[in-house]
Amino acid sequence: MKTTVLALALGLLAAPVLAQTSPEDAQASAVVLPMIQEQIPGYHGQVVTACIVAQAQPAEKATLASASSPSAELAPIVNAVLARPETIGCIQATLGQ
Repeated sequence: MKTTVLALALGLLAAPVLAQTSPEDAQASAVVLPMIQEQIPGYHGQVVTACIVAQAQPAEKATLASASSPSAELAPIVNAVLARPETIGCIQATLGQ
């Protein structure tokens, strides 16, 4: 019973990650997704991208959203956000649903 309740709670917390909450989020996702899908195609790449955008600091998200397309200059930002424990947790929680 406890496992079911925990799984349901994590699912409810993680599900909104895949929903875009602002135009800035949508633009940042549009830039990050092709970068991620080079390594992680399909649904898993979408989850990783959503978690990166969700966990990015405001200045990082603004930089990603202001880019017109993916570029090597953005890779350090994407990698830094991806390496954060919160981002890893978001990915694990979302994919574990």
